[in-house]
Amino acid sequence: MASAPPAARAAAPKLTFWNASYSFRSWLLTTDHKRIAFLYLLVASGYAALGLGTATILRLELFTPQQELFQDIYARLFTLHGGVMVYLFMLPVMLGVLGNFIIPLMIGAKNVAFPRLNLLSFYIYAAGSSAVVLEAALGGSDVGWNFLAPYATTYTPSRELPALAIILIVGGAVFLMAVNLLFTVHNRRVKGLDWERLPFTVWGYYLLSITFIVGSFFMFVWVFFTATLREQALGYVHYGLDLNPQLLVHSFWIFAQMSVYMLLLPAVGIAADILETFAGRPLVGRKGVQHAMMTLALLMSLSWGVHTFTSDQWSWANIFFSLVAYFSAIALAIILFSLFATIRKARPGLSSPMVLVFSIWVSLALYLASSLALYSPLTAQALLHTQFEWANFHLLMVGVVMSGFLAGMHYWWPKATGRAYPETLAQVTGWIIFLGVLGTFVPGFLLGLQGMRTRVVAYPEAWQMTNQLITTSSFLLMLGLTLPLLYFFYAAFWGEKDENPWHANTLEWRTTSPPLPENFTGEMLKQA
Repeated sequence: MASAPPAARAAAPKLTFWNASYSFRSWLLTTDHKRIAFLYLLVASGYAALGLGTATILRLELFTPQQELFQDIYARLFTLHGGVMVYLFMLPVMLGVLGNFIIPLMIGAKNVAFPRLNLLSFYIYAAGSSAVVLEAALGGSDVGWNFLAPYATTYTPSRELPALAIILIVGGAVFLMAVNLLFTVHNRRVKGLDWERLPFTVWGYYLLSITFIVGSFFMFVWVFFTATLREQALGYVHYGLDLNPQLLVHSFWIFAQMSVYMLLLPAVGIAADILETFAGRPLVGRKGVQHAMMTLALLMSLSWGVHTFTSDQWSWANIFFSLVAYFSAIALAIILFSLFATIRKARPGLSSPMVLVFSIWVSLALYLASSLALYSPLTAQALLHTQFEWANFHLLMVGVVMSGFLAGMHYWWPKATGRAYPETLAQVTGWIIFLGVLGTFVPGFLLGLQGMRTRVVAYPEAWQMTNQLITTSSFLLMLGLTLPLLYFFYAAFWGEKDENPWHANTLEWRTTSPPLPENFTGEMLKQA
């Protein structure tokens, strides 16, 4: 049979990871890191909807000072919201979606180090996280996302074992993801890409992978002993254990500091790389920022004790944790000043990714400033477990981490699809998110200073106006978080074809958009 003429061959569509095969089997059994990233995105989006839905109910309850929900129902919804957003969305989406998709492309690799393990990690995550339906059907738990002892082990009337099993299974999947990304960065970098030339995003994910792997040991200790002591308290078995609850509390906060709080590192890395592209120049003090990120990873990991200042912790331990935390604040301040100096020198404009970078910078500055009060044992005694701490944590999780995820999605969506989304709508969405973050969380600092606790279902009327401002702003924020789902979906099928709308020249943009199934050809890497 004669071969097709050159004109016909030229007209044939180019092969990408999207059109390599359209069968369900090719997607469900794929080892292509890009397809697996989209599988993670599909599942995690459902949990984002669940987490935001429960947050809406919680904020509606606090719109008026009177109690509409029973306290135990409110506590169970509070736990469901925190657990879903942290364990089933934030951790998997940052590592499984953005980390999975972009890290091999940024280092010139054809795939992650262990492609089959990558697929297995996804199915462990999908299967383990789906048990949240069973956990909710059994009534849910009322101990918050941190399951603090001794209430979680002895006094709560709710079931804890299903929720702890979900955390252990999903944590195991994220652990495998972290191992995969760590080995990918170490072993799959293109020749000539040394450590100093690595993008900040790669640095952020590399450091997060290390801290999460170490922190996973403490996650296992925390989950195992919490479940064991809870079983003993229920009278099913008797292990003869009489552990100090502080062991469980400290194990949890070591894990949280080395995983959940460390999500700020890839978010900062994404912001720095986007800023370099739009500024058209390297970040001011580039090498210093790399060192600051490593220092921040180490010192934040060692400062878990700032969360336990209200316990009977040894006073010298309080001083140690306080000093370490303040030194970590210096590293974070270096990163903030570098971002600000680059913005001031280059004036990179306000495209949609840059609007979100600006939101990250402001949220990070507010998080740093408010953290200084929580790093002192004296002021933390009054502010821990109040709305002040709630605002501080949510500025980090939503203002920095969630905005970092969305900034990365806006920046690399044309890379993934080869099509551009409506830029004007995306810019408006970025400002909606920015205003929503400020309006939702900044007033929480005022409520905390006035003494309003967290996890309360009713409050004095004097705080009603501030709570109504927070609730109203939260609807604005949820609108901003929902809009990208709509225009990303539209752009994937009907958007204007544009392989590189930002005119970026970093390694991931040297391949086609969407990328090839194997990411790069030899010629592409030679040109890079």
